[in-house]
Amino acid sequence: MNRFFTSTVLGMLALGTVFSSSEAASAVSFGNSFDGADKSLQKLLDDLTVSGPKIDTVNDQTGLDLFTNTASSGSLATFMFEVAKFASINRFGIYNQSGVKAELFAGINDVSDGATVNFLNNGDITVSTIGYAPGNEPDPTIKKYTGFGNVFGFYIETQAGTLYTENSRNPEGFQQAVIYQGNNQTELQIPGRQPGVFTDNEYIIAFEDLLRNIPGNSDSDFQDLVVLVESIKPTTAVPEPGTVTSLLVFGLGSAWMLKGKRKKLES
Repeated sequence: MNRFFTSTVLGMLALGTVFSSSEAASAVSFGNSFDGADKSLQKLLDDLTVSGPKIDTVNDQTGLDLFTNTASSGSLATFMFEVAKFASINRFGIYNQSGVKAELFAGINDVSDGATVNFLNNGDITVSTIGYAPGNEPDPTIKKYTGFGNVFGFYIETQAGTLYTENSRNPEGFQQAVIYQGNNQTELQIPGRQPGVFTDNEYIIAFEDLLRNIPGNSDSDFQDLVVLVESIKPTTAVPEPGTVTSLLVFGLGSAWMLKGKRKKLES
């Protein structure tokens, strides 16, 4: 299934649920993609690099897992493309310390679909989505999550279950995501967008959607879901309690999804 789609995700953040990260994921070694060398995460990111140093998918891994907002700001979030075997069922979103998930996009989402996340100063959030042309579906929806808070990780929901940016939440503690921070030098161009500098308040979150704890099950290519997130920062401490409503550029800020077309092993 080949799907190119653009999505807009904005968020307003404030005081909310508090938790800190006690983990520091180590750098993972990539396997040979079931999709071929031309579909590796390194090659896909290289293809988006206009100028400046290329992102090193091995040595530039940060080991980060949890985030909060930085300052009041907004951003356009863009899904670039999706061609995975499980694209029709994979779901993406954020989760809080209690494991509550706020879904942003589901398999039905298509080209140009958008999502807006509002983080309210009472800790609640609302997520609204709308489908744009060419698919014009699903119908617009809005959902409220009570007491969600403003510290979060990212997840992908797959046919094998839910996988998280925190290793401790994954089967046998295996790492299922790699994260890269902007360097204020690399210029990236997402299809349909103007080139832009990958700044230090932007992060690339790249997921592997097959369980890595099962020998032979995963290719560990980490290009199944790739998202650029902006105006967020990692957190390892309690956010200040006076943090009032602000905009979070996360979700998929100037973002891309690169879901590999693969012949995967059925679990």
